[in-house]
Amino acid sequence: MSEKEFETIFKTYYQDIYNFIYHYVMSKEEAKNLTQDVFLAYFENQKTLPENTKSYLLSLAKNRCISYFRHRNVMDRNALKYFESLLFSATNEYDATYDELLSQLQRNIDKLSPLQQKIIQMKLTDKNYVEMSEELGVTLSQIHKNIKKAYNKIRQNSCIK
Repeated sequence: MSEKEFETIFKTYYQDIYNFIYHYVMSKEEAKNLTQDVFLAYFENQKTLPENTKSYLLSLAKNRCISYFRHRNVMDRNALKYFESLLFSATNEYDATYDELLSQLQRNIDKLSPLQQKIIQMKLTDKNYVEMSEELGVTLSQIHKNIKKAYNKIRQNSCIK
């Protein structure tokens, strides 16, 4: 495939692919990155033009989104374990070197919305998304989005990366 053909495909389908990915991941920055990944993979792997280019690109986009969520799920689980270990490390044998870190973490939790604070507290008591959803009267999607937002806020405002 020539660069000219690729440029035409990129200009024709970029916005559709971006919109599809954005509505999947709900993050402008991640949607931009994933859209670039889709077109890069398309450019690298396509020697000839497929009959239905848009369907092929949407298929690539869907697979990239699924991979993104798998990765985020692993990252969220690891962040939660780290988060829990910081919260509970001070319970018995307290180490004063973590005072500032724990204080910073608590200040960041205090900056979360009331819903996000409740969800984080429930998560720390091993409640699953369904239990949280029922108890708080919100959808599973809202639980997931608020956990993600809370982790992002905590990461942005502290040394938890």
